[in-house]
Amino acid sequence: MRGPLEIFLASLLLWSAAARAETPQLKVPFERYQLPNGLVVILHEDHRAPTVVVDLWFRVGSKDERTGRSGFAHLFEHLMFMGTKAVPNGQYDGIMEAAGGSNNASTSEDRTNYFETGPAHLLETFLWLEADRLASLPDDMTKEKLDLQRDVVKNERRQSYENRPYGKADLALSEHMYKVEHPYHHPVIGSHEDLTAASVADVTQFFRTFYVPSNASLVIGGDFRSDEAKRMVERYFAPLPKQPEPPHAAPAPAKLARSEKVVLEDAVELERAILAWHSPAAFAPGDGECDLLAAVLGSGKSSRLHRALVYEKKIAASVSVEQRTQRHGSLFVITATAVPGHTAAELEKAIGGELARLKAAPATAEEVERARTLVETQTLRAVERTFTMADQLNSFEFFFGDPGQLEKRLLLRYEAATTDGVRAQCKLLDAPRVSIHVVPMKKTGETLEKGKTGKKAAAKGVQR
Repeated sequence: MRGPLEIFLASLLLWSAAARAETPQLKVPFERYQLPNGLVVILHEDHRAPTVVVDLWFRVGSKDERTGRSGFAHLFEHLMFMGTKAVPNGQYDGIMEAAGGSNNASTSEDRTNYFETGPAHLLETFLWLEADRLASLPDDMTKEKLDLQRDVVKNERRQSYENRPYGKADLALSEHMYKVEHPYHHPVIGSHEDLTAASVADVTQFFRTFYVPSNASLVIGGDFRSDEAKRMVERYFAPLPKQPEPPHAAPAPAKLARSEKVVLEDAVELERAILAWHSPAAFAPGDGECDLLAAVLGSGKSSRLHRALVYEKKIAASVSVEQRTQRHGSLFVITATAVPGHTAAELEKAIGGELARLKAAPATAEEVERARTLVETQTLRAVERTFTMADQLNSFEFFFGDPGQLEKRLLLRYEAATTDGVRAQCKLLDAPRVSIHVVPMKKTGETLEKGKTGKKAAAKGVQR
């Protein structure tokens, strides 16, 4: 017997198939309004389970950091949990966890979000905690708190990038894909030097600039009554003063003048090849087609690169392809890890051969349809749970200023994609690219300049 989850997904997939013959009509009930101080509030009632979600987005990420202060957005994500006068350090987690709730946060190049989940009766507690630190956190900032979280973030950088197998490649990629003056050039995690240089005055100014109601959107999802939630929002968030919305970095899409190859020595056993191209920004024309192209090339055992490199040539242990979407230009990335006895150079040559074959024998309608089904399934899972639905509503508010665009656009970019459209995106693979070869340290040769860093290559950003 199938459970509720399987039935729910099956119904969504049936709707997806029917949507190609009819206009898509995904219905997501919500109410959006704005407080006088500029805070956007989005209410999404979902009574399937007695739980609630509070999801608060701030339109600030690593792209908004000034020169010499990289890592501030992520550092401040950590500092937001260091306590206020009303909720001293350590009590934020304790209050909600004692009642069955949980919380976390994440930072990306473009935004920072904070979220709580738990039993429905915790809604007011969640809102009070978020409003309290938004109102008073800088008043209670100290050098001791800053030093503690500065060290935590530095250690995270070491564990997640510098001392993690292949982590150096994640740091190197954005450095070589973007010029120094581009806001995506430096890492979300920040550099050790910039983190060391941060002062209490620096982080306080960062908070007062970007952590204002006019730069935020609050989604409440789950088992609650809208009239009660509005009274809570009014009580805790309406008293926050209105302040100007801060400026945001808005760079033009980046381009590579020529291809570049980087060889990195790392503490790994197997060589890895990473190939990256600039691609359309999130929701821009071609973004959906790039998602489908990535699936044609690298999703599943029947995908072209997996079949060629893993099964036929037997030179790769794994292959992945992804469209890493960002607001001001995305990256199309192919990653292949070699089996023992084979090299990154072999992998890149084999990938090049398959890309040439892709032009000679373009993606078929069957391949595109299979990719569409796979990507739609993954996309529908993003609205399966209350938390992911709340985060999606915030995402569409972030990109379009209208969470209602979720109904129209969640699957539209895939439903509207044609086989010819997917084939047309193959032209980006003819553009200059960055190739990173990760080799074991025992193999001497070219190495990336020591001390250079880049950004975390993760769609959801860096979590505390």
